[in-house]
Amino acid sequence: MNGCPPKRVRTSIVVVNYNGKSFLKNCIDSLTASEASQEEIIIVDNASIDESCAYIRKEFPHVKLLALDKNYGFAEANNRGVQSASGEYVIFLNNDTAVTPGWLTGLVNVMEADREIGVAGSKILLMHEPGKINSAGGAITFSGGGYDIGFMDNDSERYNIPGVRGCVCGAAMMVRRDEFLDFGGFDGNYFMYFEDVDLCWRYWLFGKKVVYVPASVVYHKFGGTSGKIRHAPLRVFYGTRNALLNIIKNYEARSIPFPLFFSFLHHLLKTLYFLLRLEGNLSMLMIKAYISFFRLIPEANTRRKEIQRRRKVSDEYLFDNSLIVSFAVVFKEFRRLFRI
Repeated sequence: MNGCPPKRVRTSIVVVNYNGKSFLKNCIDSLTASEASQEEIIIVDNASIDESCAYIRKEFPHVKLLALDKNYGFAEANNRGVQSASGEYVIFLNNDTAVTPGWLTGLVNVMEADREIGVAGSKILLMHEPGKINSAGGAITFSGGGYDIGFMDNDSERYNIPGVRGCVCGAAMMVRRDEFLDFGGFDGNYFMYFEDVDLCWRYWLFGKKVVYVPASVVYHKFGGTSGKIRHAPLRVFYGTRNALLNIIKNYEARSIPFPLFFSFLHHLLKTLYFLLRLEGNLSMLMIKAYISFFRLIPEANTRRKEIQRRRKVSDEYLFDNSLIVSFAVVFKEFRRLFRI
């Protein structure tokens, strides 16, 4: 030992903001109170109209502000943040979060220890119910979506066990900058919802691991940006469309028919359900989601060709290791959520 300190790993923290001025102080103050205080903090603002940019410039001059000309959504705004980042590692962090001391160290240590790990996700607790889980990593569903493991469950030792996951929540996750860009980043067409599922799925296909890191704890004001209602319009439209895009982009050809057929049937029944409840606006959003999906198929197919060309892992491997979960597992989880 020569007494020299270990090499300091440079990280960039990318926070996308859209009319989230009320969240920013809590988020940035928590960062500066943690070991992230000396790291690069980038706020990517999606053309907010609540004076977020003026507030950041005045109150947080040490923060790098990337003010965009329009609302590009969560996916593309994060991509632009990564492009302007200088860190070896990049952390995606929601604007309605607050980090805890040690959260950054936990992620960095895991990534540094194993180059096969491509994505590391924090343990996310609910800000207003800190004894409950928001996300202990996630699972990819066979129908192209995903869900947070442990959502609304009481925090316990079972959620302090690190391990591989199908996906992790984009509200607090770390990647290597160069690898993220090489793998294509978030799909900008997604705008929001399931872009983190798509990204993690791609990492698995390209031979990298996605892991859950309970030593990194973050609090999240769940639904702070898009609302807490289960059938919020943004969730209905983007969740429906983007799950379909995940199916046609990421599965091997032989695996596509069943999840696609199941999705069509499920979405038809969901549309009828909304009609019976006299929620015609939601039924129309389901139809619009399909119209948008069909319009995006040519571009999705172009992306699919690149993904399939580079894939190193089979669908069978992902199912056998419960990285993509079956209908039975999904049904069991949604029964649990329905009882909450």
